[in-house]
Amino acid sequence: MSKILLNIVTDRLSHLEGKGEMTSRYYNPGELFDDVHILMTNSDKPNPQNLQKMAGNAKLHFHNLQSGKSLLLKSLFWRPALLKEWASEGIELAKKIKPDLIRCYGNYINGYVASEIKRELGIPYVVSIHTHPDENRANPSFGLKNFLYYHFSAAVENVTLKNADEVVVVYRSLLPYVERRKPASHATIYNAVNPDKIKPKEDYSSDGPLKVLSVGRLIPGKNPVHLIEAAITGNTELTIVGDGPLRAGLEEKAKSLDGPGKVIFIPRMANDDLCEQTPSFDAFAIHCDYDGIPKTVLEASLCGLPIIVNRRARIQVPEFEDGWMTLVENTAKGYSEALSALMDQTEREKLGNLAKEYSNKNWNPCETETKYADLYKKLMSTNGL
Repeated sequence: MSKILLNIVTDRLSHLEGKGEMTSRYYNPGELFDDVHILMTNSDKPNPQNLQKMAGNAKLHFHNLQSGKSLLLKSLFWRPALLKEWASEGIELAKKIKPDLIRCYGNYINGYVASEIKRELGIPYVVSIHTHPDENRANPSFGLKNFLYYHFSAAVENVTLKNADEVVVVYRSLLPYVERRKPASHATIYNAVNPDKIKPKEDYSSDGPLKVLSVGRLIPGKNPVHLIEAAITGNTELTIVGDGPLRAGLEEKAKSLDGPGKVIFIPRMANDDLCEQTPSFDAFAIHCDYDGIPKTVLEASLCGLPIIVNRRARIQVPEFEDGWMTLVENTAKGYSEALSALMDQTEREKLGNLAKEYSNKNWNPCETETKYADLYKKLMSTNGL
């Protein structure tokens, strides 16, 4: 008998296409399912062929349940009782495709749809938490649009978590947020990353300048300007992979600085190519004011690169304080001191091996995929499947 999974997401998956960020079996861990359906709460129309690897060998199907500003206003800013009519379309889809399990990425209006399907049809669902809503609600510096989004989503978050059969947090700092809402069950399973192309760094020798990789969106909360200053003034070749509204200004900043180092900007790179090239670098460094662990850090640590990340102004990321990476002040001096220490091969190898050991213990891609697959099996077995 074929198994069917319904994934409900708020993301526009065409953005993954554009960035080449397709992780094998991300939507079908362990190849458990024969059919994988993805319901997007938007009008996005991604190319199924480009995303097929994320469903493994399963047949991949896309559906849309549009939301947008009209729904926001009609539901008086996402009040659960006023979302029922909208969510009924999701119930009708579930009646048609008959999923054995539902997975929600994030607990926003997509989670409310899953909750309504469960209420009507009894289909279990698991929701994974990838961002820290409480912190985002309390931090207007992340932007007004972001602030309002998380403010309006609070009520549906509570409904989603209350009714979920399992809640997964993808890093430990999310545990207090989940535990305050007392879901039926919760677990920590880190983000699934590229299981095919990540290879460990074997040789820590280096000739010429220190080669440092930095990957991430070039936005205010991830502004690498101090890392750029440290690279230019030191003997460092910094490669920045990522795009965003700050890129043009950062390129001009790099050109204006005098020093022996240099900065290379690459707006985008397919994730497979990025993972294959990562071991050729000597270190990985980023600036990030957001809570949690960026997937780029997960991947770079699995490769065995020494990791440099700024200390956060607010609560620190618990995993970052476990002694396997270098935490610095978000200043040119802070990054410069960390980069200078990595000029020594012995230090690079020591920190690289610490990162490799810690990451494989916590977010090894094969083990992570198995954890998700086992969780899905458990939830389906409790439902008699």
